[in-house]
Amino acid sequence: MRKLSKRFDICLSGNKAPENCDIRYRQFYWLMVFDEAGELRGACKLGEQLSVVIKQGFDVPNGFVELVEQSMRSKSSVQELQRNYIKSGGSLASYETLCAKVQEVHGVGQMAVSTFLEESRSKVEDPVLTGARSLWMEADACSHQVINHAAFSRVRNRLVEFIGEHPKHPFTRRLLEPLVDSLKYSFDVEAKCRAYVDAWADRSDSGIHDELIAALSKRSSAWCEIALKELGELEGHSYQRLRLLAQIGDADGVLKALEATKSFGVMRPFHEEWRREAKAKATGNK
Repeated sequence: MRKLSKRFDICLSGNKAPENCDIRYRQFYWLMVFDEAGELRGACKLGEQLSVVIKQGFDVPNGFVELVEQSMRSKSSVQELQRNYIKSGGSLASYETLCAKVQEVHGVGQMAVSTFLEESRSKVEDPVLTGARSLWMEADACSHQVINHAAFSRVRNRLVEFIGEHPKHPFTRRLLEPLVDSLKYSFDVEAKCRAYVDAWADRSDSGIHDELIAALSKRSSAWCEIALKELGELEGHSYQRLRLLAQIGDADGVLKALEATKSFGVMRPFHEEWRREAKAKATGNK
């Protein structure tokens, strides 16, 4: 470890992540390795990867050294691959290489990569495609990271707007999947999808949104059918039951379940939204 500290700057901090390195599941300790230029070479959940190298015969200090060495042997940094993306004009090969690197570092900095793609739209051959890739990256990060109400709202609003603006682009239909997924903590998924459908239909008199409208309606209906099936298999007052009741838009069921549920931390904004929208629906039905 002393030898390693002479070759690399070592910083241990549990208070703040390095700039542009959004960390998934903050209850874990992470190892992030940056090169001399300050560019991210590697990242991993320290405990898990230490267990792997210890099984290979390393003790803990030398296991730590081995993990750092592995990262420094990486052929490229995240930032280098971002520069390559722009140099290539946003080619598919450069995008796939960048995505592979994001997976290699276990998603550390994924939101920053999404922002990079959005800000690079004017520098590539197909700005719309790069915008779609940015949204796909952001939606994937949201689906795997710690639950965050604002993050889900932001990506959902961006997806709805992008799909409405670019219904003809080949990549647009693929964005329906992350759009529905971004609604998994929402009240009445089908109602929200109907609202998106109505908004898209109003934007065009030529019917260019029709295929997207039909596809989204089909996806949201299938999602709610699955939720109903899962709900029928649950007993008691589990959190999963409350979330499923919200998804299918059962106003009375949600309000009753919330009375018996104490809101904690990240779920509090979602519960407030469910309560507000459930009350509005229940009032409107009377």
